[in-house]
Amino acid sequence: MLQSLANSLVGKGFPGVGYLPESKLAEFIVDRLGRTLGRAAYALTGWSETVPESAIRRIRSEDISWSVLNLFPQPSPQAVMIGSANGALMHLCAAMRTPWLPQTFLLPIRRRRIHPDNVIEAMEWGKGPGEALLRGNPDLVLHQMHDPDHDRVMVQRMAYFRVKRRRLGPAYSLYLEKQLRAGATVYLVDCRYSWLTKRVNERHFFQLGGAGGVTDEEYLNGSDRVAGFLAREGSDARRWNAPQADGETPEGEWGFQQEMGDEIVQLARRVGGRVVRISFEDPEDLSPLVADFYRWWYERQGTGTSNLLTESFIFLEPYWALRTGSVPFWMVFNGRNSANRLERYLDGSRPYDNIYMMLLSNGIRPIEGISVDDWRVALNKARVKGQCVGVNERKFPYDFASFLRYNRSLQESIPTRQEMPDAATVEELESFVARHGHHYAVQFKEVVSRTATDEPLTEQLHP
Repeated sequence: MLQSLANSLVGKGFPGVGYLPESKLAEFIVDRLGRTLGRAAYALTGWSETVPESAIRRIRSEDISWSVLNLFPQPSPQAVMIGSANGALMHLCAAMRTPWLPQTFLLPIRRRRIHPDNVIEAMEWGKGPGEALLRGNPDLVLHQMHDPDHDRVMVQRMAYFRVKRRRLGPAYSLYLEKQLRAGATVYLVDCRYSWLTKRVNERHFFQLGGAGGVTDEEYLNGSDRVAGFLAREGSDARRWNAPQADGETPEGEWGFQQEMGDEIVQLARRVGGRVVRISFEDPEDLSPLVADFYRWWYERQGTGTSNLLTESFIFLEPYWALRTGSVPFWMVFNGRNSANRLERYLDGSRPYDNIYMMLLSNGIRPIEGISVDDWRVALNKARVKGQCVGVNERKFPYDFASFLRYNRSLQESIPTRQEMPDAATVEELESFVARHGHHYAVQFKEVVSRTATDEPLTEQLHP
């Protein structure tokens, strides 16, 4: 998501989810792999990005922060977003030409093979690497996520360590201070999505499952459809040997760790800057608001089209949404909850002529049992045309070549082109929210107002 935004701000698309080559030959080869070989290739691609366990002790949070800031060499004079990860937010940032400073980062850790249904073994394995990571990074909280449903192909040979900043750290602090002093608004992106977890130690939490269409209770306690899923996957288990949850924490992938928000507010009050908190309960709550803001914003500029581009997880294209004049609607995953939310949005909106849909193929028919036929319900709501983009519908969700295909297919499928519009302004965003915000499950609240200050700037830091 971070790279997709950085690309958009310099006039580039996001092919191959940021790291796969644009190659018709590679696409041709992958497209002809069978299901078993395709899943193996998909797992190998993920494994190739992992960090060896021996390298964990060298990871430093400030190195990560400077890497983020280096993606945005030209700060926005009007705003900066900081906080929760969110695909709809990437489109809001792209429209406003604003950087985003994420709180959460994924560290995929290489490990020996563990069966995806052996949850306790996965948690126990994570204790040593988790301790090594946190020992060198007192400003981080670790959420070790293990999803034997949606991430089933990947978790056999890698661990999903998601770390959240609980403190800004020197790099983020200096950047925000400069922006606040220059008059920019800091938008604090506060997704309050939570999950039942097991505390491994003071700053290490183990999370079974994740957003999609299955609740945390169902991951922990099992159900008939969990048992059916495991039987289809050839597992000997009929429920997961889950550790007993002992608390509820910000969800590892999307939730916001509040301590960092408190520090941002204190910083703004000290230097006389402005902070607006954007709060919502579910990561997809922001999607209808951003979609309707785009539609309203396009129409104000006289460039309105009636194209809706629906996106799935990391299949997103901020740059080409703008260039094709498309309204973006981001979905957290390819699960039942996302399909239901999209249908509700379309039922409550002015109809779109064309609906284009990108779907993430992750090699699993999930517990909630959704299929391309279910997605066609939403596509059929288009007045003229509804179509999948870059998806071989016969192969989905085993269409691994879609990772190589979606960007080119999007450009070929949507014929409209427009010049990159002028940046949307803080005033336009907040005017839209003031008029229409009551329709959405999102709250914009100014928590610090801009005031004058004579306090000297914090000493300059260097990466």
